Parts: sequence; C-alpha cells; structure tokens
Amino acid sequence: MSPVSHRVIAVATATILLVLPASAVWAAPANHRPATPASLTVGGVACAPGGILAGTTTPQVSAVFADPDLGTVTDESLTPTFAFWPVGKPAQRVEWTPPTLTFPGRVLTSLPATLVDGGRYRLTARATDAAGATSAWSPGCTFTVDTTVPHPPVVTSADYPENEDAGGVGIAGKFTFAVAGGDKDVAKFRYSSSNSALLEVPVGRDGRATVEITPASIGTNVLTVQAIDRTGNRSAETTYSFSVIDHEPKVIQENPDAGIGEPRTIQFRSSVPGTASFTYQLNDGPAATVTADATGSATATVTPNRRGDNFLTVSSRTASGVVSPQVTVNLYVEVRIPQPVISSPDFPGDGSPPPTAGREVTIVLRTDSPEVTEFVWSADFGETQQIVAADQDGNATVRYTTPDWSLYLEVQARARTADGFESSTAYTGWELTPAGTPSS
Repeated sequence: MSPVSHRVIAVATATILLVLPASAVWAAPANHRPATPASLTVGGVACAPGGILAGTTTPQVSAVFADPDLGTVTDESLTPTFAFWPVGKPAQRVEWTPPTLTFPGRVLTSLPATLVDGGRYRLTARATDAAGATSAWSPGCTFTVDTTVPHPPVVTSADYPENEDAGGVGIAGKFTFAVAGGDKDVAKFRYSSSNSALLEVPVGRDGRATVEITPASIGTNVLTVQAIDRTGNRSAETTYSFSVIDHEPKVIQENPDAGIGEPRTIQFRSSVPGTASFTYQLNDGPAATVTADATGSATATVTPNRRGDNFLTVSSRTASGVVSPQVTVNLYVEVRIPQPVISSPDFPGDGSPPPTAGREVTIVLRTDSPEVTEFVWSADFGETQQIVAADQDGNATVRYTTPDWSLYLEVQARARTADGFESSTAYTGWELTPAGTPSS
C-alpha cells in the first residue's frame, strides 16, 4: 500500500470516531437538591423568633416541602423528615418520616410522643429526594407547651348592671371584660349576646377590654364571655344577665269614646328610671311637654279635631337627656253615618202583584241626614256598584231596569259623607213576576 493511501484511510477512521459520540451518547438530566423546608407550625401556630406556645401536649406540626424536580422528572419523590427534642437535651432527639410526597406542599403530622406541660422543645425538618439528595435542616422552631386554661373573665357594666333593669331597646351600653386569677397570657376575649353573633376583642395592656352592645329586645338579655390565651386555650364561659327596660312610653286614654271636639284625658307612663317629662303632639298641631311625677307618670288633655283617625305621638325624656323611641297612638273618633232605608213605590207590599221582570222600577234611598252626600248602590248582588248623589236632605231616587230573566231583585246601598266616611251596607229584596205572565 502506498503512503498516500494509508493517510486517506486514517483520516476517514478519525472522522467516524468524532461523529458517533455526538449522535449516540444520552446524558441524564442533573438532579437538584430539595429546598430547605419552610413555614413550620406547631398546633396551628406559625413559628416565630423567640418561640411560640402550644396549648396541648399532643400538637400537630407542619412544614412546607419543595423540590425543583417534583412534577417535572419521572418517578421523582420527596421524603419529609421531622425531628424534635427537649431544649438543652439533644441526646433525646426523635426523628420520624411521614408519607412520601410526589408534589410540593405542606405536610401535617403528629408528634410520635406526648409532651410535658411546661416543657420547651425544638422542632426542625428536612427533605430527601428519590436520588438520595437531602436538603439542609430547617431553622429550629422553639415552642413551649402551655395547657393551663385561663380563668373565666369578670364582666361589668355601669350602663346595664347585672340583674337590674336599665337602658332600653336601641340604647347602647358599654361592657368591660377583665382578666381574672392573675392570668398573664390572655390575648383576647370571645363574646356573644342575645342579639349578636360571636365576636372577639383583643386584651389591652391593663388586662381589660371594653365593648359596646345595643340591645334589640326588652326583658332579660344574656352576655357570654370567654378568655383565650396565646395558645388558644379557652376559659369556661362567664354568663352575665341584664334586664332591658321597655323604653317606649305607654299611652292610656281615660275616655276613648269622646266625640269630635270633646276633650280626652290621656295618661303617660314610663318604666325608665329618671323619666322627667313627656312630649306629645296631636295630628299636625304644636308639640307640648308635661312634667312627669316621681313614678314616671303624667296626665294631659287633648281634643281630637277631626272625625276618624287622630294620631298622638309621644316620647319621654330622662333628667339626663335620654329620649325614648317615639310611639304613635290613634285617638279614633267614631263616625256614625246612618244606614240607608231602601224602598220602592213599585213594590207597595199590599199584596198586589210585583212588577214584571225586564221592567223599569223606582228605588228610593233615604237617610234624612244632610251629612250624607251620596250613595253607593248595586242591584246585581254587589257585582256592579254605582254612585248617585244625595239631595240636601241626604236622600236619592234612582231608576233601574230589571233583567228579563231574573225573578228576584236585590238592592244593596251604603251612605257616604263628603269626607269619605261610609255607613254599613243595607240590603233589601223583592220578588218579580216572570216575563210573559198575563196581567190580572
């Protein structure tokens, strides 16, 4: 073989060796180390610098685990590991492994041992992926077990003293809650009243909190309050009962049957302590005020100036200036409108045959009252109502053609005054002679 040929073959062989690795060799993607677990909690309380409190000897703990490869690499998984030990006693460290994760997220798990009330502990966590790579241990979380339940709080109110009558519906009162028994770690009070949902208020530096409650019903109202410490431990309920006065004044008429222009004696009464006066107004007239006596009562005289409805509005006022809700009473003046007398000259009642059906008849409506200005009447059992004006004596005459198919005529009528008051309805009826009957 010539030297030239040998060089050509060598070049060709070298070319083949360079191309094969680039097209035939597969490289696995690099594995990433899991992230350090974060957002540790103990008993639902987020860990914080300086430590936290746990309100039970068997708290659940949690942490958030993540790995860049989770959900992107086939068969990748993450094994969480927790560890805890009493502060200052690392030799008592206990580790445990909850179920494996295939997606990032929070892991909630129970401690594998019962803790001691008053004990201080450290909690940490780390993660290991399917390839054996591990994260760093999370920063330690220090927590102290505190299962001591707070004392029931003390409840007081100057506006609504316990088991006493006070205030009124719609009148707000202040209630003070105070920490009891020397408790130092109460964080808030939880309370509810007869007309409110469950609410919470933080405890002030003085161990107290003041809330405002507005009763919505008279009589006994009940307020329940609990003290809650920083671990979430709740005290027994304190039950506080108070009685809400019917704050609306009472109005009593001594002569309710008095007519228009006749004075009526009115009594006002209030059960609110310290009631000093009553203010009242009849219809659109001027308001007047009368002084209350020591029993919270007063008397006034009013004169209704129109028939029918006369509205008296009343409110009371205490010596300290508290005004009651306003009440309205109707001092009704009865209106007596005479009921019409219905007659007809075509039905004399002397035994003669009645008019034939289909014939026009005369109907007389009579009250003999100049106050009556018109009549509302009907001749078809009330199906159709008609109006006819009354004369100056309160009477009227109408003409009506009876149906030729009917054998009975019923007339209904009621009298009406110019100001719209009506009498009760009068009824009168007559038989008719069938149409086509020969006259006698």
